[in-house]
Amino acid sequence: MSKSPVSMPDAGRRGLLLGGAGALGALALGGKGLPVQAADTAGNAAAAAGAAPGASAEAGAGSAVAAAGSGAGASSRVVAAGAGHSLDTPLPPDVPILNGWPAHASVLIMLGAARRIAATVNQAKAHPWMYRVAPSLHDALLAPDRTFVLEDLLERNVQLAFVTPSDPTADKLASMGIRVVKTSFQDVASMRECILLTARELGGEAPERARVYLDHLDRALDGMKRWRARLPAKAGQPRVLHIPQWTPTLLADGEKTIIDEWIQAAGGRNAATGLSGSLRPVTLEQLLAWDPDVLVEAAKASRQKRPEGYAQLRAVRTQRVYTNPEGVFPWDRYGCEFPLQLRWAASRLHPDAMPGDDDLAERTQDFYQRFFGYRLEKAEAQRILKGEQPA
Repeated sequence: MSKSPVSMPDAGRRGLLLGGAGALGALALGGKGLPVQAADTAGNAAAAAGAAPGASAEAGAGSAVAAAGSGAGASSRVVAAGAGHSLDTPLPPDVPILNGWPAHASVLIMLGAARRIAATVNQAKAHPWMYRVAPSLHDALLAPDRTFVLEDLLERNVQLAFVTPSDPTADKLASMGIRVVKTSFQDVASMRECILLTARELGGEAPERARVYLDHLDRALDGMKRWRARLPAKAGQPRVLHIPQWTPTLLADGEKTIIDEWIQAAGGRNAATGLSGSLRPVTLEQLLAWDPDVLVEAAKASRQKRPEGYAQLRAVRTQRVYTNPEGVFPWDRYGCEFPLQLRWAASRLHPDAMPGDDDLAERTQDFYQRFFGYRLEKAEAQRILKGEQPA
């Protein structure tokens, strides 16, 4: 993306910054939650899994969810109008965007706004399929450490920023005249709110794309409900444990998360009883106490060293350990590929009742063409299903 000329409002913002106490400096995008070392290790495994900088930011500022665009504490809401605008009046549907939450990038791509992303926290090495599907990201400002130089944002004429509810830089962005939207989601309901508000803010074709996607999501969820009703009683509900990271800190996902929702939708139950939230530190002793029937590893976790005693787990002994697919974003976490995750999980929990990878590969190809505008080859779909990076 070529540098955009600085408009008059931007010139005013530049003057405001230069008139401050010292140089422009840098703007760090961050949040609170898990310790920084837990989120930034293993090649930013937690960040790639949807965590905000140094935080379990899928849940944003806590687990409270309010209606999109309104109310204090809402997971998704406009908090700064932008120069010359009101909170209820979105900007024109072509302004450059800063995306400060890794998981939100898949929403922007699905809504047709990939080419508008002028600044991002998503690295190509952490999200190679994302960059394959949306190559314009290579031209965006990149701040893998969540630190953007303010002058660079002004030079790119960034006017709209999406950040997490706990991001401490929202006020600084607002002082630059940038419209700021705080957004996150930790379950299907708040994902819907995030998509609707993001589409409204993007304008243009985004609202219609959101409608089509959410209709697809609803039909996928309804289809899973009907499928579960047909499962024989003997199928039971396998106890499933999801591991987003093995090292250096062992993390697991508990209740009140989108992970818990897809486990249940796929005919299972979360083995992590008593654990609430995502990316929670646990011990091997706790894993052995839970002793899950099925173990699902995030794609990145599958490439990490397992702890001593791992082989004692029931799921390991019965060969029911699965690597989760990862595409534009990890399917198991906070991205738009959630409908695909539902069928993948069901095919692993109940392989006799749900078609396997051949069917999933075709569905993945169709999904990518329909919602990302990308013609995915079958070999590429198969790599995604295996949690592998592009060839």
